[in-house]
Amino acid sequence: MNETVLNVITIIAILIMFVLLYVTGIAFVLNHATTGTLLVHKLAALIILMLLGIHAYLRHCTIRRLLQECIAIARNQHIRHEDNIGFLIHNTKNQSFQDLCAWFACDVSSLRQKLLENHVNIKNTEDTLKRIAQENNKDIFEIFLLMMKLHVEEKTPSDRLFLSTCPKR
Repeated sequence: MNETVLNVITIIAILIMFVLLYVTGIAFVLNHATTGTLLVHKLAALIILMLLGIHAYLRHCTIRRLLQECIAIARNQHIRHEDNIGFLIHNTKNQSFQDLCAWFACDVSSLRQKLLENHVNIKNTEDTLKRIAQENNKDIFEIFLLMMKLHVEEKTPSDRLFLSTCPKR
């Protein structure tokens, strides 16, 4: 089952269990408690705990990253973002080269030519990043970073010229 679907189902189930806890709690306050409502109340609480465990497991990368960021902020250190890059690669590897160029507002032909100059051959612009990496015997991450580097260099030539003319300290 898709992880996102499982996560949504888990969250909906948690919300339903909270509603059950609320309704059975109101029954206790209004003195309409029976063994059935007591059983439903305890069962809903137990199911919430289990579902929260499942939800935490599904979100372990996010929780770990947030914990690392909190520790880094408390220690006044640099925050690492390796998980974000992994997430970006995971979600772009099945996109076509043409779609990636459209997302990042790149000119397809010029970026394709620059990649060819850097020994990355793109036979078809409809090929996915994963397929391009396989055809060139390169890592997806390496090609993606090269694409971004070339795109940034293309968009900021005046900045590079300015920086090269600045005196070094």
